[in-house]
Amino acid sequence: MKKLLITNSISVKLGLLFSGIFITLLFILGSILYGVFTHLFVDYIKQDLLVRGNNHAIVLKEQFNQPTIEHVVRMETGVTTKVLITDSGQRVLSGSIHVSRDVEKHLLAKDKKLTEGIVLESDWKHHNYLITVSPIGKNEGYVYMYYPSGILREIVIVLNVLMIVVGIGILLLAFGMIGILSRRLTKPLLMMKEATNEMELGNYRQNIPITGSDEIAQLGNSIQSLGEQLDYYENSRNDFLAAVSHELRTPLTYIRGYSDILIKGIDKSTEERREYLKIINEETKRISHLVNDLFDLSKLQAGKFELEKEWTDINWIIQKVITNLKPAAEKKNLQIKASLKDIPGVYLDTRKMEQVFYNLIENAIKYTTQGEISIRSYLEQELIIIKITDTGIGIPQSDLPKIWDRFYRVDQSRTRKTGGTGLGLYIVKKIIESHDGEITVESMENKGSAFTIYLKNNC
Repeated sequence: MKKLLITNSISVKLGLLFSGIFITLLFILGSILYGVFTHLFVDYIKQDLLVRGNNHAIVLKEQFNQPTIEHVVRMETGVTTKVLITDSGQRVLSGSIHVSRDVEKHLLAKDKKLTEGIVLESDWKHHNYLITVSPIGKNEGYVYMYYPSGILREIVIVLNVLMIVVGIGILLLAFGMIGILSRRLTKPLLMMKEATNEMELGNYRQNIPITGSDEIAQLGNSIQSLGEQLDYYENSRNDFLAAVSHELRTPLTYIRGYSDILIKGIDKSTEERREYLKIINEETKRISHLVNDLFDLSKLQAGKFELEKEWTDINWIIQKVITNLKPAAEKKNLQIKASLKDIPGVYLDTRKMEQVFYNLIENAIKYTTQGEISIRSYLEQELIIIKITDTGIGIPQSDLPKIWDRFYRVDQSRTRKTGGTGLGLYIVKKIIESHDGEITVESMENKGSAFTIYLKNNC
């Protein structure tokens, strides 16, 4: 019922709007046509009366006698127009019209003189006749011409009825067209509403069958695109939550298991106890690293990602990260080679930049099974460039544009083998960009990857 009310509301509003505009235009056009027709027709009749009256006056001027007068009267007998002929004193000599009081009232005054024919009465709405008068010779007499106003009024009535009938027909046709158009306009809007209702229920991917390139089609495409993005982020979020759960469950299992052994005192030697404590320490660092990523993500989304910049040696940061990650590389028989050129002090956030290098180098170790990881730093014009290259499994070309998206991971099999939440590279890119820098990647499957960082030289 609610949906029906909304549909009717949109259709009715559009119908009323278009109908109001159409009726107004039709009324204005009808008024103009009505005025033009009546004025033109009345003017034509008045001119015709004047011409006929002047012609009769010319004939009577040559022979102003009774036979000629009767001849003129006979010419106006049995036709629509009427004639009345008077002498100079307005005495009626003859005519084809009954001389009523109204006719006598419209005769000229006895002292009135004319030089040419004139219209005596043009008010066809309130008088019985349209009347013209033409002088005979030098006011020897006068020819009065009459046209019945009733005929005009009948024509106007017929015209009004015709216009009303035509107007009603046009209105009905217009209402039908407006109804069709309003439904065509509201149908895609209703489809969009249905799509948004489905999206509200969690069915984000919606197919809205709208064609064209107008604003409504663009809105439909935007809603459809929004649904696809929401679906992508929903799936990414679910994968992310599953990954976070896995990333937390594994170290917590280790910590709980080895701490139970230590609490119960069932370890066999001091060396074994030291090994258990080392594992607990490493797993604690792993959880701390994950929590830091989540904390940085929350600050990025809240727009509170603040930097604590200071002048520092970027090579020192790189070397520190290499030292910390060297044992992990050695476990996989990988070499880390560093070629660090002299670089002046850089104004940056030391902890966050350390996080960048830790993430990139750790990723290089994770996805490299043999070969080496190379880290280079050098100056090129006004830029500080740090390049981290590995000989690992690489990244498919189709995935390269997406690796910077939050929660994105190249494939599930990699995730199961190496872990990860899909936040690392997203945070890395944000940290670099917050330092007015840029990071790029080049990679080929089974050939390795190269991440390049460009920072401005502050000196």
